[in-house]
Amino acid sequence: MQQQIVQLYNPLLGYVKKRVRNQEDAEDLTQDVFFKLAKSTKEPVTNLKSWVYTIAKNTITDYYRKKHVETNTIEEDTYMNYESSEDAGEELSTCVKAFIEQLPEEYKELLVLSELKEIPQKEIAEQLNMNYVTVRSKIQRGRKKLKELIDGCCTVLQGGKGSIMEYESKTGCNKTTSCD
Repeated sequence: MQQQIVQLYNPLLGYVKKRVRNQEDAEDLTQDVFFKLAKSTKEPVTNLKSWVYTIAKNTITDYYRKKHVETNTIEEDTYMNYESSEDAGEELSTCVKAFIEQLPEEYKELLVLSELKEIPQKEIAEQLNMNYVTVRSKIQRGRKKLKELIDGCCTVLQGGKGSIMEYESKTGCNKTTSCD
């Protein structure tokens, strides 16, 4: 059995490293696999290689579960340092109207209806007697231009799923469009 373990070590380390992508963690997990193997050999193992890889798969799964929990904990702690992430988003949303006003006419009206009045795009197409696909593409282009305007004037820190955590006006920005 000792000989089989020596033969399995390097291929198993490669298997773990491919899934973990961190040399030190891969080595630690590989050692954990052999430690678990040593603890589990109360019953005879008929196929050692299969058993080792099953343990490795479960160990990697546990590793990512633990890492996910730690990541969530860190994110929650980090977000708690901000007084309120919703406030930043609400404050910046008040500035959006000023940025929309700078857009070309073809995008301005569509974005006011879509983003500020929150009217569905299909309804906008019906109201303006336009093709839905045209409305949809113009809103997308308008959003892109709006983002460029905002990025040119503000530094926006986004959290998970695009939520706005914090923003700051850049120096030299036109005060009519600035959020200060």
